[in-house]
Amino acid sequence: MSLRPLPFALLALVTSVSASAQAPASPLGPISPTTGLVLRDDVVRALIQESSGDRIHDGVQRLSLLARDSVDGYSEAAAWTKAAAEAAGLQDVQIEAMKDGPQWRATHGELWVTGPHRYRVTSYADLPMSLASGSGSFEGKDLELVDVGMGTQDADYAGKDLKGKVALSHGHLGATLRNAVVKHGAVGVVSSYSTPPWNAPHRMEGDFPDQVGWAAVPRSLIPQGMRTPFLFMVSDRQGRELRTQLREGPVKVDVSVATQEPTGHLSIVSGVIPGTRAGEEVVLTAHLDHYKPGSDDNASGSATLLELVRTYTTLIRRGVLPPPVRTLRVLWLPEFEGTREWFSHHGADPVRRVAQFNFDMLGASLTRAHSRFSVSYTPDWNGSFVNAVSESTVAFMNRFNSVAYPTRKDFRIGSVTGSRDPMDAHMERYSRGSDHQLFNDHGIPGVAFSTWPDDGYHTSGDRPENVDPTQLHRAAFASLASITVAAWAEGPGALELSRLVAVHGARRVAEDEFRARRDLAAMPAAQVPGFARLARAGVRAGYQRERDALRSCLALGAPAEPVKAMVRTLETAESQALKRLEADGKARGVSLKEPSPDEAERRARAFVPRRVKGQELASFDDLERRASPESKARVDAVNAAMNAAASALREQGESELRFYQLADAVASYADGKRSVADIRDAAYAEYGYVFPVGALVELFTLLEQGGVMTRGR
Repeated sequence: MSLRPLPFALLALVTSVSASAQAPASPLGPISPTTGLVLRDDVVRALIQESSGDRIHDGVQRLSLLARDSVDGYSEAAAWTKAAAEAAGLQDVQIEAMKDGPQWRATHGELWVTGPHRYRVTSYADLPMSLASGSGSFEGKDLELVDVGMGTQDADYAGKDLKGKVALSHGHLGATLRNAVVKHGAVGVVSSYSTPPWNAPHRMEGDFPDQVGWAAVPRSLIPQGMRTPFLFMVSDRQGRELRTQLREGPVKVDVSVATQEPTGHLSIVSGVIPGTRAGEEVVLTAHLDHYKPGSDDNASGSATLLELVRTYTTLIRRGVLPPPVRTLRVLWLPEFEGTREWFSHHGADPVRRVAQFNFDMLGASLTRAHSRFSVSYTPDWNGSFVNAVSESTVAFMNRFNSVAYPTRKDFRIGSVTGSRDPMDAHMERYSRGSDHQLFNDHGIPGVAFSTWPDDGYHTSGDRPENVDPTQLHRAAFASLASITVAAWAEGPGALELSRLVAVHGARRVAEDEFRARRDLAAMPAAQVPGFARLARAGVRAGYQRERDALRSCLALGAPAEPVKAMVRTLETAESQALKRLEADGKARGVSLKEPSPDEAERRARAFVPRRVKGQELASFDDLERRASPESKARVDAVNAAMNAAASALREQGESELRFYQLADAVASYADGKRSVADIRDAAYAEYGYVFPVGALVELFTLLEQGGVMTRGR
């Protein structure tokens, strides 16, 4: 049988259909009048309907079975994650070994109360986190248990002999170990402490009497040559029961602990969804390490990454999405430590990383854990398109999921086995506390997805049953919507993104102006001239942030001229906003002329700190530990200023995470251009708090002495 050639027109049609099938359109488009996103509505539906919170919850349950705070448990989790990532379609999946060092492994740990009614208090086999990581081996019988109360002050030990005995406490662990073991000779500690300082406003001591806190014995705390003590963690209820027994007479305990410190390493699981444009990446991170069960923190983030990969590879394979423009680099690693290690190996790669998305504690049931879902902004000094993308995503999710029975089923984000909780997501100003801070410190715009607070945070209460599949699904979609824009934007899509950035930027700078004018109006007349500089700084910082966000679209391929026109519009608007600020002052009959600078202000204006290349910004805690006696006054001045700031921010209703590592957050403004006085102004714009300029000079002097900073002039 002979075959006749197809007519040219029909051949062209077949070729066109074939090409369109092979190359699906970009997922980006104009701002949708329905969703407010720059993603096409059909893509939004596909991301919602393909992703699954139930699948993520399965991964949470699997990881929660492993004690990922020990080398063996972490290694098992890394191997499982690698296999699951490959099954999900991730490519070039590797386990990268981190540097060797002392690790910790427990093979046995039991605490018994002796006597005629002998009973076991706790066991490593039953609950691994009951034996604090870093605990040393010990065998002892009929050891006297001594109640030292909080155990943090000298007064707690007055008249008590701890030599060769076991301390029972419920105060901060570092101070207890330092006092009970190092100073008074206890062989170990039994503690019912479970509330980290930054979670105290949400979970007071005794609120959850059966939770056991997660802890470690810091190597740096124990003097060289001293035997490493054991530290057993018990619940508040168990601690009270032991104290009740002590009131009735002496209590003796048997302790059996077997631990090892092998030399070894943790690892980083890394893989990619390849992009079509060489040398550009979007980075996705979740920390894989944590105690058992550690479900929300952070099995939820690690399992969500797997589902993001599966969703993307499925939609690409089906032709719903084209391959991404930028490679998606996916990382599972130990929190902070692993990210530092990854940067040490890959920070100088010839790759432009346009954004980073961090997934840490995503799935807490909002009702059971008294939590809320939030997405962070980047810091003001690192303005980026990702802020507008996140804002638009959060607004869309709240609009279509804020009731239990939404009318638009196609935009409902829920799960088969999950709750029907109404959606209440929030954008939060930048705070540190997870791996996104290190990416920002390296200049890569990083945002964090999180549920916070969490009633089970860092305790045995962080279990799979307190993780909600519906919340996991919502977190997954929020991530997918944001990542898709960052990874697929180019050309016309990048231009549409810049328009979204301009629209959301106009709202944010209006809020910045509102705060500046409100605070100026609240100032007593005598303080207005001195405050005017800060009010202007708040307005200027907001406009600079949004100009930077618009310019970040250029790197994605947005055409230059339209973006420049939007930037000029912002410059005009900034001038008008500053004039309104001046008018407010005149209406009060007060001059806004700044007073003459005093000596502290002159020093601050003359000191221009610049980060030393290769040095991490998150360094003040380490500097404090290594500070010489001559630097103690400086350290005390900085700590006093940061504690005062934390107290003031807390009084203003700010979240505790907002002032986590506050000294480092302020230090991150150093760019070799801003003086310390400028940094004081910029920090006011970010936090709404005036940091004393003298303390900031001391902070940057310490960072300079520690080799973290140098000065431009």
